[in-house]
Amino acid sequence: MARISVTPQEWAPPRPVLWGSFNGLAYVPRLPPTAYTLLLHLLTQQESGGLVVATHDELAEGLALERGMISRAMPYLVAARLVTVVRRGRFQLHPMLAAFDHPKDQQRAIEGLPRDMRLDEGDFEDEYERRLELHQQEKARKAEMRSKVTSIGSRRPRLKPVP
Repeated sequence: MARISVTPQEWAPPRPVLWGSFNGLAYVPRLPPTAYTLLLHLLTQQESGGLVVATHDELAEGLALERGMISRAMPYLVAARLVTVVRRGRFQLHPMLAAFDHPKDQQRAIEGLPRDMRLDEGDFEDEYERRLELHQQEKARKAEMRSKVTSIGSRRPRLKPVP
């Protein structure tokens, strides 16, 4: 019988089995295909409690997409309140979508949510559209500010070097 040898670098311990009730997917609004693909990928990469530790580059590599596509898809998930950006390279999935070690952990997390953060309260589709519109307005405002700074910079007289 042939013996297979595995070096420590090749062996990785199995990921722990997590429990999740993905009923929150019923409240996912109409997302662009890339945003929906990103959401599904985040669900597969999460730790217990819904924390995903990955940069945009790592997410892009895992999905065989360009980094810019991840950056353009993420605001849709944030506007839908499905993902919160904790900081660079750390994302938190909504508790109604997150996987946990035990069902009671998810139940406690959902019960601890403020009423306005629950996905099953109010009209989630209208709220998503409103948040997305606010994001687009803020993006346009920043672009306008950048263009003003650029136009001001182009009107400045050039200084001549001192001999």
